[in-house]
Amino acid sequence: MKLIHKDIEKDNAGQVTLMPEEAEDMWHTYNLLQVGDSLRASTIRLVDSVRDNGGNVRIFSSLHVSGEQLTQLSGVAAILRFPIADLSEPEDDSSDDD
Repeated sequence: MKLIHKDIEKDNAGQVTLMPEEAEDMWHTYNLLQVGDSLRASTIRLVDSVRDNGGNVRIFSSLHVSGEQLTQLSGVAAILRFPIADLSEPEDDSSDDD
């Protein structure tokens, strides 16, 4: 992991900007953070964009089985839903021969 920016006050409050260089870096970051800490990444922009356009976002922990499986695929997944015209032929009742 690469340290991009560090601004720490005398009381140890402050912020750092880190750049993960390997997938495992996110696991280490997860173990370093505690409740009340905040973490922002470039994926926040993607999440905000999806929500702004009316989409739903679900985040899977890479420490959970589902997150591990997703990480093995690519780390990002999408379920796209859109309307499809009914292509089935309408029933034709005029085919009765008298």
